[in-house]
Amino acid sequence: MPNDPQHQNPQPGRDLQQAQPVLPGQRREPQAPQHPQPPQPPGQHPQGYAEARAHRVLARTADAVWREVRDFPALAAWHPGIASSTAHPDNPRLRDLVTTDGLRLTEALHAVDDTLMTLEYGFVAHPFPLTDYHARLEVRAEGDTRSSVTWTATFRPADGDGAALAAQFEEGVFAMGLEALGARGRG
Repeated sequence: MPNDPQHQNPQPGRDLQQAQPVLPGQRREPQAPQHPQPPQPPGQHPQGYAEARAHRVLARTADAVWREVRDFPALAAWHPGIASSTAHPDNPRLRDLVTTDGLRLTEALHAVDDTLMTLEYGFVAHPFPLTDYHARLEVRAEGDTRSSVTWTATFRPADGDGAALAAQFEEGVFAMGLEALGARGRG
């Protein structure tokens, strides 16, 4: 695990409904409610950053999918690549993860919006060659019985353009998780 102080000390959180992301060195100020931002086209992100993105339309209601996605510490309940996920004992806004191949991670919940059905989080401790990881899950209704889910992350790769690492996140984490979410609604 990196010993980068930026990735070791998460900011204390507020109520999950009002939480906003805090970048290292920033203070948390009261903010007006966030309005949905139009999604950036795939591949367009700040200079020096890479992006991973997966999107699926699921044969499940948005409310049913959101209930699972919103339960931040319970990722292992629906993601087949996560062997265990638990709320951190000192801070419920953190989750400790162990992947099925033995990697250990700690992630911090930055924001949850039940109206927009969005959840944002980032890495606190991880083994990956990157910094400034910020992920977002969005659930949208597609009629009465279907939903679409988009999982994105941006990060600054330690070396190169990050395309290989982005592909690993897209296929080995995001797409796998979204497929599993969709399968939970079937028989």
